Formats: sequence, structure tokens, C-alpha cells
Amino acid sequence: MEGGRSETSAAEVSEEIIYTSVKFSQTSPLRAKAAQGKRASCLWPAAVLGLAIGFGILSISLAVALIWKMSGSPPLCPEQWVAYRRSCYSFSKEKKDWHSSQESCRAQGAHLLVISDTWEMDLFKSIQTECFWIGLRNSTGTGWIWEDGSIFNGTRVFSNSPVQHCVVLIQDHFQASSCEFSAPWICEKPLA
Repeated sequence: MEGGRSETSAAEVSEEIIYTSVKFSQTSPLRAKAAQGKRASCLWPAAVLGLAIGFGILSISLAVALIWKMSGSPPLCPEQWVAYRRSCYSFSKEKKDWHSSQESCRAQGAHLLVISDTWEMDLFKSIQTECFWIGLRNSTGTGWIWEDGSIFNGTRVFSNSPVQHCVVLIQDHFQASSCEFSAPWICEKPLA
């Protein structure tokens, strides 16, 4: 009899019908399209930034490997610094004003980046994804001077205010900025 009961209850269960209700919100096609555009625009910069950072790291790695192979021995730069030609470079992860960035480089026996030729400029154009303080400043109001004392005679420094006396490198151009602006920086020192 117990066997018959279990057959009966199984039959009863299989004949039960379960109902559920699903509510869909009514979103106008224009609203849906706008919301989709907002989501896409939020994701696009993150994807581009990720690709740019990945490309930058790959470029630095390839440059280091090429230099290492050409010299026959590993470059003699401090740990976490990148060797290129006859210099070592360090990219900060923190942000400081121009003067504090300069002091941070000096404390490591280095100076803020001085771009001395087109090879060096091309390197930083290809690997750099955000703005970085470099060693270019207009402290006297007479012109732009590199931290090593040489006169800037390169391309133009973009400026939109007379109180912008320090320079950040943004992708492929020099942008004047207030020296109090917080940004990461690039230190440079000779290859040991």
C-alpha cells in the first residue's frame, strides 16, 4: 500500500501546474538607447586605458629586452627602473606637485625627465598613457628651461594661463600647468 501511495503522490505532483508572473518595465526606445549609450561610454575609456597601459608595459619590456640583448649584459638600473639608451627611468605611481616630484627624484639621485632628442620623445609618446611631470619649467618668465639648464627649443608648450609655469607630458605634447597640480612624474638618471 505504501508503494501505491508513492505512485499516487507522484502522479499528483506531475499534474500540478505552476504559474509565475513576470513583469517587464516599459522603457521607451529612446530611453533604452540613451541608457545603452551611457553604459558604453563609461566602458569605452576603461577599455582604452587598459589597452594603452598594456601597450605601454609591452613597449617598455621590449625596449628593455632590446637594450639588454644589444649590450650583452643586463642594464644597471635600480630595481623597478627602466633602461633606455644611456638612461634609467622611473614612473611614479603616486601624485605630487612639481616641486615635491623634483625632490623625490633628487632623493633617488635622479632628476625629473629631460627629453634631449627625438628618440627619447618618441619613446615617451609611445608608452605614456596619462600626464606626468617632467623637468621643464618657466621660472623666470623668459622661456622654458629644462632642469639640466638647457633651453627648450622643441615643439610648442600648450598653455592657457600665465600662472602655469611647470610642464606635464600628456601623450604627445607638452602642457603647461600650475606647479601645485598633483600628478605622477618621471625621474631620469644616467645608466650605471
